[in-house]
Amino acid sequence: MKGDLGLIGYGRFGRLAARYCAREAEVHVYDPRVRVRGGGGIRRATLREAASQPVVVLAVPISELRGVLRSIRTLVRPGGLVIDVCSVKVIPLGLMKRILPSSVSIVGMHPLFGPDSDTGVLRGQRVVVSPSRDGGRWMGRIRRLARSNGVRLSVMRPAAHDRLMAETLLLTQYMGRLLQGTGIPARAWSTPSYGNLKLLVRTALRDSEQLFLDMWRYNPYGPRTARALLRSHRALQRKTGKQIDI
Repeated sequence: MKGDLGLIGYGRFGRLAARYCAREAEVHVYDPRVRVRGGGGIRRATLREAASQPVVVLAVPISELRGVLRSIRTLVRPGGLVIDVCSVKVIPLGLMKRILPSSVSIVGMHPLFGPDSDTGVLRGQRVVVSPSRDGGRWMGRIRRLARSNGVRLSVMRPAAHDRLMAETLLLTQYMGRLLQGTGIPARAWSTPSYGNLKLLVRTALRDSEQLFLDMWRYNPYGPRTARALLRSHRALQRKTGKQIDI
């Protein structure tokens, strides 16, 4: 093993992250709600053990992040690195900078793949990183690790990341769940375009409702996306000459 890494959160994405991280390090996993099976470079750990590793990855919902940060702020190792993998970046990085001691480095990371799109290899996968406090001390290592695994690394400011996610991932989630709420029926046969609508619904529902709600609540650019959809809906109504009351 090349080192030690703490992983806090062992949900669907946490388990995926643990498998990949175990190729590079001994992974110390803490999650009080999930049974962690050791082996293959993964071992169950206490919160103190996980939080005190040189690198700590927080794979928890953003709605739980504040509480987790408060619980580990006296446990993290001075000079270490703390990474979050939330699907938004502005608010998590702000919380980390305010709550964690200044002696630790902070990097925001968002792998643009998950358990449902995982291919079993990292080559070709895209990961967005947002270096924050003293992130430059670790970015060289992160770049080398990404390069050695064929990962397509994109460095973005937190606000630029959240704006992009609101216009892509959140929009996909919103539209898929909106269509699902209309009761879009399965058909024995249908047009290819209708099949695309059903695919959009299936794609959105692969992710948990909690993930969608967290993206909506904590992405500062989410409301702008919703307003754009509403403006588009009203423009279509004006074109058809029919106002539909809901």
